[in-house]
Amino acid sequence: MQPQAARLRTPFGRAGVAVKAMLLTLLVVLASVASLGASGGQSNGKAAAAKEAKGIIVALSPSNRSLDQGQSAAFDVTISSAGGFGGTVTLSAAGLPPGTTAAWSPSSGVLSSGSSTKVTLTVSTSPTTPAGKYDFTASATGGTIQSNAAKAQLHVKEVKRNFGVSGSLTGALAPGLSLPIDLQISNPENKAIAVTNLSVTISQVVRTPAAVAAGLPCSAADYSITQFTGTYPITAQPGSSSLSALGVPPGSWPRISMLDTLLLQDGCKGATLELTYSGTGQAN
Repeated sequence: MQPQAARLRTPFGRAGVAVKAMLLTLLVVLASVASLGASGGQSNGKAAAAKEAKGIIVALSPSNRSLDQGQSAAFDVTISSAGGFGGTVTLSAAGLPPGTTAAWSPSSGVLSSGSSTKVTLTVSTSPTTPAGKYDFTASATGGTIQSNAAKAQLHVKEVKRNFGVSGSLTGALAPGLSLPIDLQISNPENKAIAVTNLSVTISQVVRTPAAVAAGLPCSAADYSITQFTGTYPITAQPGSSSLSALGVPPGSWPRISMLDTLLLQDGCKGATLELTYSGTGQAN
């Protein structure tokens, strides 16, 4: 009797059940991971929303303005609520040049959650505002909330006007004597001029022919000048005016003095002083 090969029977039914169980377990694990992923994403979104802080956002338009000294320029200011902020905000500007004022219209704004409002910032310069480019900022405050500092630039251009300055002494100089000079200002423009930087200098000393013939010296070194000490600007209306007519006290007028020195000063007798006057005039 020949030996027969033994047949091994595998319990396919049980193996299939085991495989199915493994697959089912795998699907359950995958489902759990997917569920965790979805749950984690939702939590992150809530956390991000919770982190958004209340705030105020300010924007300036346009970003720059050019104007002449003495003129005004307007900027549009948009104020927006962020993170659910609501309440009254006050406005301020920083970095503007000297001689400049800032006016808000309206002077404050009211925001509700998610809203925006607009105000106008008017920057006014004066005739004495220094010419140049100035970076400034505008911001808003609501309670303890401070906005960003919105930036813009103001370009102030120098404006000069032609005018004349003259003057004369009211008497004769002598060693140790000082006399005031009542300056005369001539304004040919059809509007007022703001006058600053008045100055008087001795351009020449003209001796008499007798002093020249005798070789007697006299020069600007025999005199001294005290410049104008009053308040600037001096407003000169169209036409001619003087320091006295403008109400400037004589103590502020420029003065010229003849020095009393140990040197012989006979060469200054009868001499004529030629004076040069200068100043700066600005207007709109």
